[in-house]
Amino acid sequence: MNIKGAIGATALLAIMSSSLVTVDSGDVAVIYRFGAIDRTLTSGLGIHAPWPIEHHEIVDVSEVRRADPGQIRMLTGDTNLVDIELIIQYSVADPMAYQLGLADAEPTLIGVVLSVTKNIIATMTVDSLLTTGRAQLQQDTETAAQRVLDQYATGLRIDAVEVREIRPPPAVLDAFKDVSSARGDQETFALAAEGYASKRLPEVRGMAAERTESAKAYSAGRTAHASGDVARFASLLQAKQAAPESTRTQLWAEAIERVGQTAEVHVLRGETEIVLNK
Repeated sequence: MNIKGAIGATALLAIMSSSLVTVDSGDVAVIYRFGAIDRTLTSGLGIHAPWPIEHHEIVDVSEVRRADPGQIRMLTGDTNLVDIELIIQYSVADPMAYQLGLADAEPTLIGVVLSVTKNIIATMTVDSLLTTGRAQLQQDTETAAQRVLDQYATGLRIDAVEVREIRPPPAVLDAFKDVSSARGDQETFALAAEGYASKRLPEVRGMAAERTESAKAYSAGRTAHASGDVARFASLLQAKQAAPESTRTQLWAEAIERVGQTAEVHVLRGETEIVLNK
């Protein structure tokens, strides 16, 4: 083979090698034509026009990347300070937007997440953040930060925002511990009071029900007795109206009979002495 043939073969081989693209699983090849993004190639063997017409960049879209902003001090909604450490997990969702986006994608991502986190913490109380509000903070931060990244067309997707640690500043940590201890005592006393109330209430309800029934029975007895007296006096009234003299005689006889049942009669030297039995 002469020199020209060798040079031609070498040039052809170089052109062919610059035109072939091997894309691994989980990667995407972004094809540039004259410096502008033209298309993408997924995993497998692909081909594009030789350089300098076209060239490609491989972007890993399967890797979950990690960003650690470090410890940041933020102000809560009730004007308390907390030190917070975040871990951001993200990946490339749109390789074309990622290649066309900001040159420093990760610093932009960190800045967006921290800004959103500050805004959310400014609406929450320190008690909520240190107890039950951590999960809500993570979810809200992830949603709001993703919305901002989409507006910036960064091509990034936030997979998770983890609050690794959140605590009061060291200078006030002892005071927060005292408050937490007092809150625990309050909850203990509240539970004890609820337990006592749950025990005493059935007893009190039972006593109240018993007294209510007793009062009803007494009321019914008194009502029946009063009704009997009313009926008796009504009967006597009718009898008196029908036969006044007979009724008067009968009443005197009944009165004398009642007195006779409770009295003793003694005759002393012609005088009569009446002694009532006790």
